[in-house]
Amino acid sequence: MQALANFDNQILLTGVEFQAGQVQPGQVIPVTLHWQALRRMQADYTVFVHLLGPDGRLHGQVDAWPVQGTYPTSAWQAGENVTDPYLVRLEADAPAGNYQLEIGLYLLGTNTRLNVLGPDGLPVDNRVLLDGLIVPAP
Repeated sequence: MQALANFDNQILLTGVEFQAGQVQPGQVIPVTLHWQALRRMQADYTVFVHLLGPDGRLHGQVDAWPVQGTYPTSAWQAGENVTDPYLVRLEADAPAGNYQLEIGLYLLGTNTRLNVLGPDGLPVDNRVLLDGLIVPAP
């Protein structure tokens, strides 16, 4: 299976489901993340799903423990696959333009994000960015 991202050799993001295309300000956007635990984790990571606007700013976000806060990462078993749904509301005053989904994990106590590792095992970023959402001009 080809993962979208390897978060610090702890968690793979194996898939992201969302309806690409036009969205309207104020609209709720369903996003489902698919994770695979690579090992047992001691920490409970917070997942973030953000909507980044054409201005580079946040125009919608959900930060929560996986599965609506019911399944912390410390409970995941090595090799386990987790389906993790979110409902992200785009701000009512969101500007027109192209939007990106920004996805990642962090420790709430320190706000330290898990790094995304490249094929060589070195950090390349601390988030995944996906294109495909457009707010049309009024």
